[in-house]
Amino acid sequence: MFGTLRGFRPVLCAALVVGASLAWGGVAVAAGKPASGGGSSSTQGNAHPPAAPAPPPPPPVVAGCTKPPVPVCMDDVGTFAAPDRMTSCQGDVKDYVDRSMGYLKCLNDENVASGRDLTRNVDRFNCRLSGRKTCP
Repeated sequence: MFGTLRGFRPVLCAALVVGASLAWGGVAVAAGKPASGGGSSSTQGNAHPPAAPAPPPPPPVVAGCTKPPVPVCMDDVGTFAAPDRMTSCQGDVKDYVDRSMGYLKCLNDENVASGRDLTRNVDRFNCRLSGRKTCP
């Protein structure tokens, strides 16, 4: 079973393990919920202001290619209310598009390299299977 995982890099496995549970502000969080049960306090003296939204998860890494995160400004309602913020966000989106194109090229290059490896290994196997003595 583990032989099928040979092509995966340790970074990908670590990203999956780290994504399972996070600690944020001293409170353990799993699947976006506080570990303490998340009940809200009804007393005014202990009330806390609403927490800032959690940062986005780290981008996934596939075969050494890192998928760029979506610009945060796209989900901010205030972005589209102010022209200067909209212009700034437009620049962030253009950068995101450029990085996404690089990511897609990286995946394509990895795909081509994997295809070449597959072909070379199948040819080598078939050569040895045929009984030839001079196989790569």
